[in-house]
Amino acid sequence: MNLFRIIIYFVLFSSIGMSQNRAIKDVFSQKILTEDFTEQNYSFPTITGSDGKYAIIMDSLGYYGLGSGNTEYPILIDWENDLIDFELKIKLRLKNETESFVVQKLQGQKGQIIGFIIKYNPDRQEAIIFETNTVRQYRLSHLKNDKLRSLTDGWVFTENLKRNEVNEIIIKTRDSQYDFYINDKFTFTKNLRKLEDVLSFGNFGFYIGPNTQVMIDYFHISTLKDYNGINKLFNLSEEEAKELIKEKEDIKKKLEQEKTTATKELKEVIKLLERELKSSNQLIDSLQTQNERFKPFKSLIEENGNFMYTLTKDLKEQMEKNNILHEKNQLLMDSINFLIKKQDEFKLEYLRVLDSMMEKNDTINEN
Repeated sequence: MNLFRIIIYFVLFSSIGMSQNRAIKDVFSQKILTEDFTEQNYSFPTITGSDGKYAIIMDSLGYYGLGSGNTEYPILIDWENDLIDFELKIKLRLKNETESFVVQKLQGQKGQIIGFIIKYNPDRQEAIIFETNTVRQYRLSHLKNDKLRSLTDGWVFTENLKRNEVNEIIIKTRDSQYDFYINDKFTFTKNLRKLEDVLSFGNFGFYIGPNTQVMIDYFHISTLKDYNGINKLFNLSEEEAKELIKEKEDIKKKLEQEKTTATKELKEVIKLLERELKSSNQLIDSLQTQNERFKPFKSLIEENGNFMYTLTKDLKEQMEKNNILHEKNQLLMDSINFLIKKQDEFKLEYLRVLDSMMEKNDTINEN
């Protein structure tokens, strides 16, 4: 009997030792993404809906709030990722459960569920999802064709998860090996080399279960020291870091000044527009006054159909009459000039006749 116990203990501790030996030993010292939600970050989507779904960064309180209605849904982070080996560290708190833990367990309830999407491949619509719930269970699944296939034989109970308290989840992956820590306690490991062709790297995100509310306190991603990809952050000295912080503060002040100046200019523009609007209203009032003055011409316009056409027609007729009078006047002037000319010719002829008669008379007297 004692020998049997010894064998059992040996097998048990050997299995535990082997499991722990499979844990990743690498140190992920290079920080890539450090999000503490103390400022707005548009890489983390914002959602508000009447169906109970929401996602919002509460920067004043320092958390990312997620909620769902009666159905689960995913949220992908808008952050380009090329990391294959990394460490993901998330601190979260699910909303307190009002129902008894024992009742939920006996009834097979899962409570509220929050999942973490890693290595999502948008071309193949595949991802790895690690979920936890408020009945202190976890599950690792492979998402494919909108279906979840469990990689842990369903939900697994663990004492490492805390109910109605803050929990920290750490996921490490190296060469297709995945290690999972809950509240700094190594929980399990999984080799997913068979999926590395389709899930070598991909997007991160959240998978919110039905009737769930959760606060994400931080979302940190780090990788190996020798990583040199698109998300590499350069190490700075303390002086360089201070200089960058000062530059950031200067830019912030400049933006505030520009904002103040822009606000002042906008107020001036508003005042100018108000004056122009007042002037326009005065012009409208003046036009309305002038319109009142021309009301007596309304009947004339209505009788003739088109007032301008009537005026134009009358003017044309008057001009034609003036032209006729001018022509008649010209004829009269021509006639007068003709008579004057004839009169002058008559006078000249009369003078010639007199002159001739006087010559004849002189000739007779001489004889």
